[in-house]
Amino acid sequence: MNILNCLVINDLLLSMNRHEAKFIQEIIKDVLTKLDPKYLHVPKHLVGIDPLAHNIFHFLSTATEDVRIVGIHGMPGIGKTTIAKVVFNQLCYDCGYGFEGSSFLLNVKESESKDMVLLQQQLLHDILRQNTEKINNVDRGKVLIKERVCRKRVLVVVDDVDHLDQLNALIGERSWFGRGSRVIITTRDERLLLEVDQRYQVQELNPDESLQLFCRHAFRDTKPAKDYVKLSNDVVEYCGGLPLALEVLGSSLFGKNQARWESVIDRLRKFPNCEIQKKLRISLDTLDEPTLKNTFLDIACFLIGRKKEYVAKVLEGRYGYNPEDDLGTLIERSLIKVNHSGILIERSLIKVDYSGTISMHDLLREMGREIVKEESPENPAQRSRIWSQEDAWKVLKMQMVRTQRIQKSTFMCIFIVKLLTNNHMKVRLIFILFFAFLGNRSCKWPYTGCEKIRRQITKHRIIYKNEKLKITANQWSRPHRIFRTAF
Repeated sequence: MNILNCLVINDLLLSMNRHEAKFIQEIIKDVLTKLDPKYLHVPKHLVGIDPLAHNIFHFLSTATEDVRIVGIHGMPGIGKTTIAKVVFNQLCYDCGYGFEGSSFLLNVKESESKDMVLLQQQLLHDILRQNTEKINNVDRGKVLIKERVCRKRVLVVVDDVDHLDQLNALIGERSWFGRGSRVIITTRDERLLLEVDQRYQVQELNPDESLQLFCRHAFRDTKPAKDYVKLSNDVVEYCGGLPLALEVLGSSLFGKNQARWESVIDRLRKFPNCEIQKKLRISLDTLDEPTLKNTFLDIACFLIGRKKEYVAKVLEGRYGYNPEDDLGTLIERSLIKVNHSGILIERSLIKVDYSGTISMHDLLREMGREIVKEESPENPAQRSRIWSQEDAWKVLKMQMVRTQRIQKSTFMCIFIVKLLTNNHMKVRLIFILFFAFLGNRSCKWPYTGCEKIRRQITKHRIIYKNEKLKITANQWSRPHRIFRTAF
């Protein structure tokens, strides 16, 4: 064999080796793609979610050939996504259920309509573990998902959905998925879960769980340091069992001395934490109707703890239509609660109330009031609502009512009124809702609660700065004159 033939054979072998190496690399890449673990990171030390996660896992892991869909709902920052991740990991790797594909679509609400195509593409890529044809529009994506996935047993999580269009684009019908498939939806809006098999609402952590979670972030331990017990309890009480707030504030306080802790807590009483407020505010920003936002702000400023029937009457008088649907929407979106059962659980105490009252998480109330303050940080008379006694005195004393804007023609405030009853001074915090039309328009008292207050005050004499001020019946037609006289 001459030298030329040897060189030719050598080139052929090198060429074959190159092709073989490239072929082997493609095989390895394909195998790694198909074996790519979908395990999601969750915090090492979870607090308070095990019972709910176990219930969801038990329902979804039960052997059945039906397509099962569950929904997890609750207010922002309550832990919905974390619970979904825990259940996803358990179903994928702990129960041997034998899914042929899985996909976890995170933060769907942040995707605009043009991004929905990318989510459809991601869903197909995660499940099929290979590149699929390019999707040009949402409708084409729906067809492809149904065609490619309808015979596969899959696990899909659609996280933080806030519009029905998003669900329709990603998991439109049960027939899109093969027998035995499982779907988890997380959302702040319970209305989106009407067709699921089971709904699970995530509740706030109890005080013990709250303290443990807070300490995990503030001290990297399960309990507070000796000199920080009271300070820790103050922060935990402020957070009201909301995991988001506990984690954010705990992390921000880690490594700080007592003086700085006291400073942070004192600041929180006047100025809410921006990071927490920003995440909570998302729920309000997604409300489509301006009247829904106004209804939420009215409740946050004035109507917490009132009977639902009373609140409905006040809002109907304010906006001129039946607010039942608005209240229902706020309830479904976890912005307010109605305690129909009459059982309220606060700080481990059970209080019975058979009237069915409106309640709201303290941080949501704080968020609503902060939004109103932002309308005019320095001048309360330029805000749409006044609930603070201090601000109300200031506005009325400066006789700003006639010239300044307070929610167009409506003035709302809370007063501390001293009533002379049985020859003893009693201080009562009275909620007064004024439909006080500015100028010379008369004021009506259309609601039982306001009429009762009017009768109480006219029956006695109001004591202000050691002087007696008697209010006659005809003066109630122009309430702003009363307060001008008082000042």
